[in-house]
Amino acid sequence: MNRGLMMGKKFDTYVVIMAGGGGTRFWPWSREKRPKQILPILSDRSMIWETVERVRPLLPRKNIFVVTAQSQIADLRKEISMIPAENLLAEPQGRNTAPCISLAAIHILKRNPQGVMVVLPADHYIGSRRGFLTSLRTAVAFARKQNYLVTLGIPPTEPETGYGYIEKREIIEKIGGVPVYKTRSFREKPTRAKAAVYLRSGKFLWNSGIFIWRADIFWSAVKKFLPALYEEMNRLTNTLGTPREKKVLQMIYSRCSSISVDYGILEKADNVALIEAQFSWNDVGSWSALKKILAQDKDGNARILCHPTGKGRILLLDSSNCLVRSEEKLIAVIGLDNTVVVEAGNALLVCPRDRSQDVRKVLQELQNRGWKEYL
Repeated sequence: MNRGLMMGKKFDTYVVIMAGGGGTRFWPWSREKRPKQILPILSDRSMIWETVERVRPLLPRKNIFVVTAQSQIADLRKEISMIPAENLLAEPQGRNTAPCISLAAIHILKRNPQGVMVVLPADHYIGSRRGFLTSLRTAVAFARKQNYLVTLGIPPTEPETGYGYIEKREIIEKIGGVPVYKTRSFREKPTRAKAAVYLRSGKFLWNSGIFIWRADIFWSAVKKFLPALYEEMNRLTNTLGTPREKKVLQMIYSRCSSISVDYGILEKADNVALIEAQFSWNDVGSWSALKKILAQDKDGNARILCHPTGKGRILLLDSSNCLVRSEEKLIAVIGLDNTVVVEAGNALLVCPRDRSQDVRKVLQELQNRGWKEYL
């Protein structure tokens, strides 16, 4: 038993890793059958493996749940074999974060209604493992004794328009000297001008998408703010572990609305607390975001060399602030600035860095044209 996070069954802590996304903005490296979370994007190990290993000092493996798509279960079982198979929860279809987290909550409530849930995306960059664990321990200690829904906020370093923001209010209390704030508001992805105002004010943090709360407190919030989801998910309670579970789950998801936990609950609840994270962070949501993490040369260029055949090469001439990935070919770039060039499999992507979020449009067009071999 880990003395840092668990003090008897009443205070058991559980980690829920959300790993159902397709990572569409990392096409062409990420594909339908090879989603971002099982790719070695930040190291020589997959992002889901790194996420699991990051939290293992906190709690036993039997307390780690992973929620993913049914189509990804087999790959994840191979990639994170250290997690019990029964803790890999398969969603019949994607319905955003509120149903995803609710599905995990149902399983945790059955084990321990007062268990503390730590909810994490599977595909984030965390700069300091020690700072990450310290922040989680602080949040867990607060969530155990207070009836709050807790989120971790990231101190903004620039007027970023790709993240949501959380505005902090007064301090509720301090845990080990770390202030826990009441939240005033959640703000969707702002314009650059608004983001600059948020940055100057010192009152806003980036929304990390990392949440900590007791299972019973979260479930009460679902009942209050998402009653239809609450009623549907409760149908699952008596079927867990039975032959009927899969059929009931499919029925539930066919009727669930797609809604985020931020919009559905956190933006409406008055018991939301905010803790400032003690680690650097990036949601690695696009090729442009990835470039900020990678090592760069004197001209601001970042290179990704993947050598399945040993043939990949990159040559950059009179170019700056580019991200280039080579797999099997020589890629020569001349006179380009702020450009993404990615070779992977049977496809090549070239786009301005500030348009890297639009990779989804390419996938939609491929769908429209029936070019499934590129998906």
